[in-house]
Amino acid sequence: MFIAASAIVVSSVLLAATSAGATTSSTFMRWKFASDLRAHPNENPLPSPFGKPAAWSLRQSRALARDGDSSLLSRFSSTFHSRGLEAWHGDQSGSCGALPAIGVNTTGKSVSLCTAHVPADAAFVLPSASRLPVVAWTSPYDGTVTISHDAVADLDPTCGDGVTYSVTLGVTQLSAVTLRNGGAMTLPSMDVAVRRGQSLDFIVDPGPAHDIRCDATQLQITVDGVVTRTS
Repeated sequence: MFIAASAIVVSSVLLAATSAGATTSSTFMRWKFASDLRAHPNENPLPSPFGKPAAWSLRQSRALARDGDSSLLSRFSSTFHSRGLEAWHGDQSGSCGALPAIGVNTTGKSVSLCTAHVPADAAFVLPSASRLPVVAWTSPYDGTVTISHDAVADLDPTCGDGVTYSVTLGVTQLSAVTLRNGGAMTLPSMDVAVRRGQSLDFIVDPGPAHDIRCDATQLQITVDGVVTRTS
């Protein structure tokens, strides 16, 4: 399940002119997680084309709770199990490399990750038994963003009990879905009010029985926003 698209689209549109001569403009901004990670696989946080603060960061929870308490993944592998897979990861051993892990397929073809297959150009995550992979998007402005999910899929049907995927804003859960083993789902788009510096967390848990075997999961996330400025 792969959707090819450019990482960003930016356009400024003149909206109005005040009596004092000031103008108001709106800038449409788009962040696509897999595309942005492919462009900068060895940087964490990922640099934002819109300047500071960085939007995406690759993190791990301190426990299995989805409580907003996480830290940056600090270890990077340019060959995570297979050539063409690059990932940031923790230090807990798993059957398919150090966990938790967040990475991307940098090739134009499917690549094996133990018994899973990561689609061409797709981003993937792997939870550990005690820590969760957290893809965080930090807002650079006050306003509303739209989250869309181009692909959320359990990539390995050979074993395990599926995964749970959730989106949170701080400690507030915005959505959650449990995927059966080997399952996939597209979630409806969601509008979220955010303030500058707040983070949306995209999190994958082991399945209901906390079985971390075969939990490679594809995440293809898009965040859209419009910033309005007066000058």
